[in-house]
Amino acid sequence: MQAHGFLRWSEKYFKTDMVYLAKGGFWLTLGYGGQIISGLILTIALANLISKEAYGTYQFVISVGAIIGGFTLSGMGTALMRTVARGSKGTLQYAFKTQLTWSVGAVLAGGMLALYYFLNNNVELAIAFLVIGACVPFLSGFSLYRPYLEGMGFFRESTMLGIWRRPLPVISVLFALLLTNDPIVLVLTYFLSQTISIGLLYRLIVRRYPESSEPNQELLTYSKHLSVMGIVGIVANNVDKMLVFHFLGAAPVAIYTLAQLPSTHILKMFSLAGNLVFKKFARRDLSTLKEMIAHKIGVFSIATIAVVSVYIVAAPYIFKFVFPAYQEAVLLSQILILAVLLKPFMLYTQVFASHGLKRAQYFIQISTTIIKLSLLLVLLPIYGLWGAVWTTLIASLYWGIIAAILFYSKKISDPQN
Repeated sequence: MQAHGFLRWSEKYFKTDMVYLAKGGFWLTLGYGGQIISGLILTIALANLISKEAYGTYQFVISVGAIIGGFTLSGMGTALMRTVARGSKGTLQYAFKTQLTWSVGAVLAGGMLALYYFLNNNVELAIAFLVIGACVPFLSGFSLYRPYLEGMGFFRESTMLGIWRRPLPVISVLFALLLTNDPIVLVLTYFLSQTISIGLLYRLIVRRYPESSEPNQELLTYSKHLSVMGIVGIVANNVDKMLVFHFLGAAPVAIYTLAQLPSTHILKMFSLAGNLVFKKFARRDLSTLKEMIAHKIGVFSIATIAVVSVYIVAAPYIFKFVFPAYQEAVLLSQILILAVLLKPFMLYTQVFASHGLKRAQYFIQISTTIIKLSLLLVLLPIYGLWGAVWTTLIASLYWGIIAAILFYSKKISDPQN
C-alpha cells in the first residue's frame, strides 16, 4: 500500500502513470532478464568452447537468418499489438494465418541462398539456409502470441510463458555443443528448437483465448507498411556482420559480435519501455503527447547516461572474466555503447508506430539504412572493425536527430502521415 502511494505521489514529477509502469515494467524486465540469462549462457559457451572462426560463422548465419525473417510480414507484431491495444481482441489467429500466407518471400529467399551456396560447393551453408527458410515463417507466426498478450496488457502472462519456453533452445544447443563444434549444426539446432518451443506457446494461447479468425483489413494494411519498414530495419541491424564477414572474415565477426553484445542487450532492455508505453501512446492524442514527451525523454536520458557510464568503467573486468579470449573487443564495446545515449528518442518512434504515422516511419527507416549501408561500404574496407563502429555511432546520431525533427514537425499532426 505504501509503495502504491509512493508511486502515485511520484507521478507529479515523472508525468507518467507510475503504477502501470511499475507493474508492467516489472514483468517485462523480469522476462527480458530471463532472455538475457539464457542468451548469455549460450554466448559464453559458444565463445569459449569453439574457435573464433566457428563462432563468427555461427553469427554470420544467424544474421542472414534474421534478414530472411524480414520477408515474413515482419510488421505484423506491432500492427497486432496496436489493434489489440485499441480494443480488437479477435485477431491472433487471423494474424497468424496472414503471416504464413505472406511468408513465401522468406521461403524463396532461403531457397535462393541455398541454391547459391550449393552451386558454390558449400553444401553445409546450403542446407542451413534451406532449413532456416522453412522454419522462419512458423517462428515469426508463432511469436505473435507475445504482442497479442502485451497489447492486452497481460505482461505477467507474457513474461511467465517466455521464461518457461527458453530452456528448450538453450539445452538443445548446449547438448549439440557437447557433440560437435560445427557452427552449421549449432545454428540448425537453435532454429529448430526455437520454432518448437514458441509453437507450443502459441498453441497454448489459442486454447486459452479462443476466438474467431475474423479478417481485419486495417491490421493487414498497416502490417504491410510496417513490414516494408521492418525489412529495411532488419537489414540495417544485420548487414554490418554480413559485410564484416565478406570484407574481414569469420574471426572479426566473432570479435565484433561480442563488442556489440552489451549495447545490443541494453538497447533491447530500453525497448521494453517502448513496448510498455505503446498502449498508453495509442490511446492518447498527438497534441497531448507533444506536451508531455520531452519530460519523459529527459528522465529516460538520465537513466541512460548512468547505465552507459557504469558499463564503460566495468567493461574491462567483464571481458576479462567472461570472454578472456576477446580482449580486443573491450575498447570497441566501450565506444559502441555510446550509441545507447540516443535510445530515449525511441519514444518519438513509438508515437509514430502507435498512431500509424507511416510516412515518418518510412523516412526514418529508409534514410537511416541508406546512410548506414553507405558508410559501411566506405569505412569498413579502410578502417576494418573501427569503420563498423563509427558507422553505428553516426547512423544512431542521425536516427535520433531526424526522429526529433519529424516529431515536432507540423505535418505530424496529420494522421495520414
